[in-house]
Amino acid sequence: MVARYHSSQLTQRAFCAQAGIPISTLQWWLVQARREAAPALPVTFTEVPRPGGAPSHHGVGPPWAIEIVTRTGVTVRLHEPLAPGPLRLLLHRAGC
Repeated sequence: MVARYHSSQLTQRAFCAQAGIPISTLQWWLVQARREAAPALPVTFTEVPRPGGAPSHHGVGPPWAIEIVTRTGVTVRLHEPLAPGPLRLLLHRAGC
């Protein structure tokens, strides 16, 4: 659909009228195509050691094992480490 639109040289409105689809449908497909074509941003992790290397259960440092702060400002805190697969799913569902 996206390739047909681009090769048509029509406006979105004209293409949708000709194809018999709502403009919102075409725009959704265009956004999806743009997202798939965009290069993935690299993910960087920074390990921050606890002050004096003290474990959190001694009252020094946060009471969580992992804190992730995304570029969009979402903060995810976990009491226990999480395997990469479930962590990826959690971040995806959080919109990261």
